[in-house]
Amino acid sequence: MNVNQLFAVITGGALGCIIRWQLGARLNALFPDLPPGTLLVNLLGGFIIGAALAYFLRHPGLDPAWRLLITTGLCGGMTTFSTFSAEVFALLQSGSYAWAAASVLIHVLGSLAMTAAGFYIMTLCG
Repeated sequence: MNVNQLFAVITGGALGCIIRWQLGARLNALFPDLPPGTLLVNLLGGFIIGAALAYFLRHPGLDPAWRLLITTGLCGGMTTFSTFSAEVFALLQSGSYAWAAASVLIHVLGSLAMTAAGFYIMTLCG
């Protein structure tokens, strides 16, 4: 690890955390059974990482700091498995089993679909 890589992770992580915080603060109260801010950051993160994977395949000589900024920093700071887990757990505790199951399916399948979409869109672009 060098200073550029460390700075890339810190910068991307800070930006990702701010995006997650703002979307959660602005959107989650709109629909508490399936908080849209949490869902949006996870779907967006899936799309970004898919696009990044395709881009990095086409540009293998890219400085590793850029990879770290986007994947470990931005996507790692923006997406949130812990908040998602806490929200699903709260649904289970309240007896909202159908919402808990729907949330798991939507987050997991949605994120995978968005990763594939990001990858294929980036592949088509260049």
